[in-house]
Amino acid sequence: MELELFEKTWLDAWEGKEPHEPVGAVFTKPEIVSLILDLAGYKASAERLSRRRILEPSCGDGAFLGEVIVRMLDSEQKHAGLVDWDDPHLAEAIRACDLNSGFVGLARQSVRKILGEAGCPMHRAESLAEQWIVHADFLLTGWSERFDFVVGNPPYVRIEDLPANILQRYRSLYQTCADRADLYVAFFEKGLRLLAPQGCLAYICANRFAKNLYGRRLRELIAQHYRVRYYLNLEHTQPFANEVSAYPCITVIDGERGGPTLATTLEDIEPATLFALQPDLAGDSSVTKLVRFREWYQDGAPWIATQRDTFDHLTSLASRFPCLEESATETTVGIGVATGADDIYVRSAKTPDIEESCQLPLVMAADISPARIDWSGHYLIDPFDDESATGLRDLGAFPALAAYFEKHRVHLQRRHVAKKRPHAWYRTIDRVTHTLTSKPKLVLPDIQQGGVIGFDAGAYYPHHNVYWITSAGWNLPALQALLRSTLVLDQIRAHSVQMRGGSLRYQAQVLRKIRVPAASSLAVSLVERLAASAGSSDQQRLDELAHEAYAL
Repeated sequence: MELELFEKTWLDAWEGKEPHEPVGAVFTKPEIVSLILDLAGYKASAERLSRRRILEPSCGDGAFLGEVIVRMLDSEQKHAGLVDWDDPHLAEAIRACDLNSGFVGLARQSVRKILGEAGCPMHRAESLAEQWIVHADFLLTGWSERFDFVVGNPPYVRIEDLPANILQRYRSLYQTCADRADLYVAFFEKGLRLLAPQGCLAYICANRFAKNLYGRRLRELIAQHYRVRYYLNLEHTQPFANEVSAYPCITVIDGERGGPTLATTLEDIEPATLFALQPDLAGDSSVTKLVRFREWYQDGAPWIATQRDTFDHLTSLASRFPCLEESATETTVGIGVATGADDIYVRSAKTPDIEESCQLPLVMAADISPARIDWSGHYLIDPFDDESATGLRDLGAFPALAAYFEKHRVHLQRRHVAKKRPHAWYRTIDRVTHTLTSKPKLVLPDIQQGGVIGFDAGAYYPHHNVYWITSAGWNLPALQALLRSTLVLDQIRAHSVQMRGGSLRYQAQVLRKIRVPAASSLAVSLVERLAASAGSSDQQRLDELAHEAYAL
């Protein structure tokens, strides 16, 4: 039945042409390849590997494939005494594919070299290289066999960067390929489908899916049908052959539902660190770096902690306190305005040639500190009118604004939002809600080290790199002090994906998961003390007040 889902040839979907450039190619260091195969159980000492099937979905130039072959040949010598090059099992033991024909050629060349050096006759080496490695789109190819191991480093590609027809086809085939998911998410789903009953999938990829909204469907799929055997967060390390701006993890998944998960976060990938991750050491708590979880995260919940004490602490907070938006009446988290053309809509000062009523003071991320808003003088050229039935200003009533937009019409009309709504070609991506300007609010730069939360009494509109919080039920400076505490920072760190240098993302999807005391539960005197400390640089004082508020 599965074969009916796919094209007769994957090239049909690509209109007969592979992509000009390699898609999402990032290559893995040999020591990490070795670790992944160990964690998956693909070890020469364990069994005769030629009697098992292994698949690499995106083989590149053969980093995983080379180690797989070496281990399989070593296994033959250990279990059979020698390698019988005519053994038909060899041809069925390995499958690998890549979308890029150049990589397929390099991988086949590498395979022939490895086999030749191992004593394989040239004609057999040629044959095995051809059979083992296929030129194909893994996601659009129907596979008749199932595999005991699916391993590798799937490509990192934002799905919206794919050709529209390919994206549509992927979305139709893979339920996890939703929202703004990265392509590797679909590689997970496909790889899991292809596992034999006792099979195991082991990937290194970006760790975004573990916490982000776009990974929810994948996390749900795993929770419902599989077991996470190992989860290693490597976001502080560089496990790839070249420096890349990825935040990786190793995830090993099998079908043994109900089994434990072993997890950790690594600060380095030195030999001693990797040795302490070996499966043979997993039961020795004095040596291993792995932490045992009797149950991994259920129902698609974000994988927010790899340490037991952190997990228990966050679980306790979740059982005792409401989420931020439920902590007081009319508490709302949002993000500032995205324009699609900041060079046109965002000005560093008021523009005298445009009607003053069409310019909103704009608070930028760099303007914000806990003590005050140090406004840089930026303005938003505002195309919206709250009184208009369409929401947009009638340009006939604002000739200077009309002239300004007309000057930039060609640039503005190239944006996706303008193509989607040609009659509204001069709108920003996001609607501007003018009442937000005059509302008291907390403002938070998106990417920061932590604790940078400012208070705006009602003077500015937030830029798109700034998140905001409004509330009818909170004393906002008191909430500001709570959100700057280490108790909340630790929650942000758990829910956020980390950036290079340890920066965090204060995104709405993160802020909405933060647990805080209900505003109504706090004594008036405590609220007053919190508010008085909102802009303080005394972290110890902020933490003492937060501990009192959380009754810890």
